[in-house]
Amino acid sequence: VDGTDTDQVNRFLKKFNKEDKLKIKVKNLGHIVETAVKQNNTIDIYEEYFSGAMTDHSSEPPSAKGLAVFRDPHPIKRTATSINWHPEGSRIAVSYSVLNFQDERLMTQQLAV
Repeated sequence: VDGTDTDQVNRFLKKFNKEDKLKIKVKNLGHIVETAVKQNNTIDIYEEYFSGAMTDHSSEPPSAKGLAVFRDPHPIKRTATSINWHPEGSRIAVSYSVLNFQDERLMTQQLAV
């Protein structure tokens, strides 16, 4: 049935409303269609979809370069857990985490903000 053709839709609805067996068949068909759709949406994670040699499309080998080193001015060693950059590039925000939370020095000193 073409859903955009009103004549076909009306004919189908007349049949559907008249016949009780058709209602049961359509209801059973819904379960079969749902199972088929779920099977078609699964993929095999072990299947090799792109067989053959992997080609390297880069023209030069990858590299990295350190531009700046930022040091924590606080005397107690702590780990940087997150670094955020300002979109304009003029500011940086770092959040720290002290892994030794029961350290005696932390009880007497206040961490720098």
